[in-house]
Amino acid sequence: MSRRKEAGQSVVELAILLPLLMLILLGCIDLGHAFSVWLAVVNVSREGARYASVYPSRTSIIEKQIEDEILAEGLHLEDLGKDVSMPEGTDPGDPVRVSVVYTLPVLTSYLFGGQPLVIRASTEMPITVGG
Repeated sequence: MSRRKEAGQSVVELAILLPLLMLILLGCIDLGHAFSVWLAVVNVSREGARYASVYPSRTSIIEKQIEDEILAEGLHLEDLGKDVSMPEGTDPGDPVRVSVVYTLPVLTSYLFGGQPLVIRASTEMPITVGG
């Protein structure tokens, strides 16, 4: 085989494999971004529950703090869902539950017409004396 034919074969092989390699790279980027957002959502949920366990009567301030934490993580408020609940009341020792839901549009869903990724985290802590 001549060098010219070998160079042509390499170009054809690259043309066949390049889309697959780009798809794998895009999937890796999506996976890393989703993991980063999951960590942020878990931390925001934990911080909200910690604040709510000390100040259970300040629900609007708790939700504002959750929004501030999401913005500090570099995420968008439009994709955020939050819920602060105290199912048994606001007495010391009763649980407070903070749930955060974030809808993450992933790059690969644009290619295949899939749905965005929904990331959820929920933290429950007992209400402490004070607040």
